[in-house]
Amino acid sequence: MVRLAFLLLGARALQPQWRILALAGAVWCLLGLLMLADLSDGRMSVLTDTLGILLAIEGVVETGAAFALGWRQSWRGLLRGLGFLFAGFLVADIPWDNNIGSTILFGSAFLIDGLLRISAAFVVHNRRWRHGLIAGLAEIVISVLVFLNHPIPHRLTVPFCLSLLLLTSGYALLAMAIQLRRLVPGASVTSLPLYASRNWHDRPDISLGEAQAGPEFPGQQLLVHVWTAMGTAEGAHGQPVVRRYIAAVDGNGVVSTGHAALELPPDLYVSHYPAVEIDRDSDNFRHALHSGVQNNVPGRFQPSYAEESAGWCPADQTVAFTRFNPAALRVFWRVYSEDKTYNLTARNCSTTVIQALDAAIEGVMDNGRPIRRLIHLLLDPHFWLLRLVRGRAELMTWTPGLVLDYARLLVQVTEHGDRRWLRRLREAWQTRRLAGTHRRAAA
Repeated sequence: MVRLAFLLLGARALQPQWRILALAGAVWCLLGLLMLADLSDGRMSVLTDTLGILLAIEGVVETGAAFALGWRQSWRGLLRGLGFLFAGFLVADIPWDNNIGSTILFGSAFLIDGLLRISAAFVVHNRRWRHGLIAGLAEIVISVLVFLNHPIPHRLTVPFCLSLLLLTSGYALLAMAIQLRRLVPGASVTSLPLYASRNWHDRPDISLGEAQAGPEFPGQQLLVHVWTAMGTAEGAHGQPVVRRYIAAVDGNGVVSTGHAALELPPDLYVSHYPAVEIDRDSDNFRHALHSGVQNNVPGRFQPSYAEESAGWCPADQTVAFTRFNPAALRVFWRVYSEDKTYNLTARNCSTTVIQALDAAIEGVMDNGRPIRRLIHLLLDPHFWLLRLVRGRAELMTWTPGLVLDYARLLVQVTEHGDRRWLRRLREAWQTRRLAGTHRRAAA
């Protein structure tokens, strides 16, 4: 969470504020400790109630905007809104339900996430697999504590989980603020040690220099193209979630993982592909998931979207950004493209696109008031969803399906995150009226 927020705000805005950030991290940790100490009487449950109210309001706004625009066209917004309403109900301290719903939700989340971390540690086996194994075991222990009614009663599940969140995020904020003090001027914030420790795919050490102060609205679009696994495998079968986010198997038993690319017209195209097609039948595919150097193969970069789509097929999904830093993107790509090595899980098309996107949007939310912007960012539910998607990807690896979800949420956070609740509803109704006017004129 803190790492992603620092990326969006950028080192140039945050470095002068490192003392304030370190103090905030320490206070954050202290608040988490106070909540743990307060679990017996629950006097600080006002924090969880406030969080529940904020989630419920966001849910009402999302749902209202979706119905204003037409739920068939805005079904994703409708689902998000219902999800926020449900989360607000679970988080708020409602005495009559004894927080059984929250217990099931948080306990299951910790259990599933722990099992996924352990599975990823053994399947992908990246260089920090032991840390993933320990973290997975710790989450399973926490899930057991949540499910049991002792020593943590079910009614205190939400404060307990919130206190853990405050402790972990407060520590990360404090550690990153101290590291930020020593950051070389012009360096990317992702060069801080805590980024390397959290599987940000070891971005090359790049000095952005003057590119760090590039324009936020360059007057052009940055396009993320996604060929989903379901859209590229004819006669795909299997579980819908697996087909959407991991891979699809066609009628001939060939595995398709889809593809992702990034385009800055007219001359920059980021599309990483193996120089020789990897054998992706079901048996060999499992072996290829190992991220070790033994699975490194020569790679190639496609010259342009036009040539790639002509030789294969057009992307079935595209997400457009208007707020980004083209100079920083070009600096990153000049260094990154010197190494064409391809690895199915450690250095694939999707990880390449995400790293390029990170370079392009680093510092894009800097408005001259970094502390206020940081607080606003942490209160944006879309930012939390964005962090959730990124966490799932970092758990194993980035896939085209996760890139698509991440890019869509990133647009919401970076380009629409400053819209207030009433303004979002008003814009939705104005859009609906405008569409109705156009339909009547056409008739």
